[in-house]
Amino acid sequence: MAFHFSETMSGTWRPVAGGAEKPIEFSITARAGSSMKYLRDRKTGLEGRLRMEGFAADVPIEGELIVDPLIGKRIRYTFEFVADDGKRYKFDGQKDVKFTDLARTMTTLPGAIFDQAGARVASCQLRFDSRDLPSFLASFRPF
Repeated sequence: MAFHFSETMSGTWRPVAGGAEKPIEFSITARAGSSMKYLRDRKTGLEGRLRMEGFAADVPIEGELIVDPLIGKRIRYTFEFVADDGKRYKFDGQKDVKFTDLARTMTTLPGAIFDQAGARVASCQLRFDSRDLPSFLASFRPF
């Protein structure tokens, strides 16, 4: 059996070269094609939209989500996108789950944006809004 769910995270980003913080938000749908495969590797595919003020107005994203909060104590988001400058970039962020601070570590996502050469171009700090929890839980569906 396969499953999917949807999530939105928002926060701020800042260029590594300096400058003011600006808003960032992404909405994703994560899909596991097989529950058995997911139980082995904890990976799902992800797709969605990214809005990054002054960098990526509203662009499609595609990548991978590792959901392993119990054994690996992490939830890792990686996705690629083409920004407003026409170049391809990669987002890499990870929630490091701590059971002694579960609420904060499950809702806070530090991350970074890298260019095609692997150079870090921006730092990001995103949060899951707890007001979105009912719609997040309702989005879990087998398919």
